[in-house]
Amino acid sequence: MPDSLRLRVVEVTDGDTIKAQARNGDTVTVRVWGIDAPESSQPYGPAATDVARRLVGGEVADIEIVDEDRYGRFIGRVRTGGTDLAASLALSGYAWHSRRYPTSQQIKNAEQTARRKARGLWSQDNPVPPWEYRGRAPAPTERTELTAGTVVFIVIVVAILVLISLAGG
Repeated sequence: MPDSLRLRVVEVTDGDTIKAQARNGDTVTVRVWGIDAPESSQPYGPAATDVARRLVGGEVADIEIVDEDRYGRFIGRVRTGGTDLAASLALSGYAWHSRRYPTSQQIKNAEQTARRKARGLWSQDNPVPPWEYRGRAPAPTERTELTAGTVVFIVIVVAILVLISLAGG
């Protein structure tokens, strides 16, 4: 696994996930190391995505690969110019420092500063961390389509039950 990549950010999926592209057109998904941003359906989730987009969207980024997660995404430090995406999101109040992966003291301090100054999500009384939100989110419901054969079967069964009850049996 390469230690460092220099790629263009072609998509900001959410506050802590980007897609970056090499000159040959290959793309990689990178989970930003050191932070956990609100989910897109959470308060401040879309704002975190917008901030990340303004900071790195379309830019050439230096991505220091730290690990790979269970989904096959790289976990990496993402920097453009002198800007560290994770530290910037934490300092502006749009991310928690990561509890799942090791993080830097810089990111922890940035989060503490955002908390003290009630920036971003810290302006809420009791923001729900994304790892708790993901645990609470209901599982998607599965829609079952009834086929014509299933409907005919149900009608026949109901008709038989009606006939049996009418016959007294």
